[in-house]
Amino acid sequence: MKIQNNSPVRVRFAPSPTGHLHIGSLRTALFNWLFARHYKGAFLIRIEDTDFVRSTKEYEASLMESLKWSGIVTDDLVMHQSARLDIYKKVADDLVSAGKAYKCFCTQEELQKKRERAEAAGKNYQYDRTCRKFEHSVDHEGKPYVIRFKVVIDTPEFIFEDKIKGAVSIPSEQIDDYVILRSDGTVTYNFAVVIDDQEMQITHIIRGEEHLFNTPKQILLYQALGHSIPIFAHIPLILGPSGQKLSKRDGATSVVEYKKEGYLSSALCNYLVRLGWAHGDQEIFSQEEMIEYFSLDHIHASGAKFDIEKLKWVNASYIKKLTVEEILNIIKNDLEKDLKAITSDWTDVQRAACIALYQDRVATLKELYDYILKVYFLPVAYDWENLKKLIAKDAVIILQLLQQEFGNLEFEKNKIQEKVKAFCKLNDYKMSDITQLLRFAMIGAVSGPSVFEMMAILGKQEVQKRISMVIAEM
Repeated sequence: MKIQNNSPVRVRFAPSPTGHLHIGSLRTALFNWLFARHYKGAFLIRIEDTDFVRSTKEYEASLMESLKWSGIVTDDLVMHQSARLDIYKKVADDLVSAGKAYKCFCTQEELQKKRERAEAAGKNYQYDRTCRKFEHSVDHEGKPYVIRFKVVIDTPEFIFEDKIKGAVSIPSEQIDDYVILRSDGTVTYNFAVVIDDQEMQITHIIRGEEHLFNTPKQILLYQALGHSIPIFAHIPLILGPSGQKLSKRDGATSVVEYKKEGYLSSALCNYLVRLGWAHGDQEIFSQEEMIEYFSLDHIHASGAKFDIEKLKWVNASYIKKLTVEEILNIIKNDLEKDLKAITSDWTDVQRAACIALYQDRVATLKELYDYILKVYFLPVAYDWENLKKLIAKDAVIILQLLQQEFGNLEFEKNKIQEKVKAFCKLNDYKMSDITQLLRFAMIGAVSGPSVFEMMAILGKQEVQKRISMVIAEM
């Protein structure tokens, strides 16, 4: 069989616009894109929109936007299968004329009965080639039909080489005469992809391993059409923590959801590229490094477990490196929240200081956004239960005394800290208890970042107001 070994690399990503882009699909697109960039080849996108019931323009727009957000863009015009139905029909008819495919007039009812008989006998159903046997002797004029491809295999096992899985062997008896064109004129997946990949001059097909058993059917069709066969590479599945197929509970959500949760596109791609691929022990990669190091040789043959905590760690690593302006822009574009407008009473210095206060403590920008609002707005609820474990009895008196201490104080972080430290020493209080009490007054919770920095950001007037508020609630 001819393999396109010496052609310039051309790969494709071919989503169906029947939903938002899933993270597993993003990883497939990313692997293809990195492979193309590594070899200075072309990355193409094809929209497989022949499911006219479920495919929508809205989902297509969402898919394309998610890819763009991830930094993955096509190097050519996007192909749409829905615009190519006449081409598929002509190729199917040509195969029939060449004796490599045939019209099948079996009804759905007849096929269902055969399927039920096979299942009752404990066998896997395979089409019995009824119409292939009698295609020239029976008059079916006017009856609806499908077109089936004639599968001809001379060996008990069909063996093909996969760049990730190695030699893959599938029993020939499991490959039946499959439908390439339905009676309503719509095309099937295994037929359309071969026609499209040939026209797009695809050299490498890098896709999920769920397509592994489609490959023999496609290779046979390539051979029947006299086309060169691309190199196949099937990526292992992303698994849940239990080792089973990834479920929504484990993190099988769309890219849109991760974006809205405040995950950075660069961090998400960094995490996904490490699911099933490695370059030594390195965990954090720049885009340039991913392109430089990526190859099919380093993709693992077994599935990789999705770990949301690891993703959070990677995301946190990226957040730490962002500037204040970058954070504000990403929150505005991805979370659709204008933090400058929402915290309009603050100066740029206050806003930047509050971002810095939490930047090293969060895993997502949504967390950061929520924390900033918690500081900016007056507490709407107080964690009384945890406060009672500290100094519930003396809390009011302590806050009243501190309020007096702050009256003439220059409100700068170190000076606030020195004042509180002296107060604790004079009155024999634990510093940690008092800082937690003050934090409770500021944001309604006893835990969090430096309360002295927080108080300096809020300013004396706001701090005094919040202390008075909590005293009134006690």
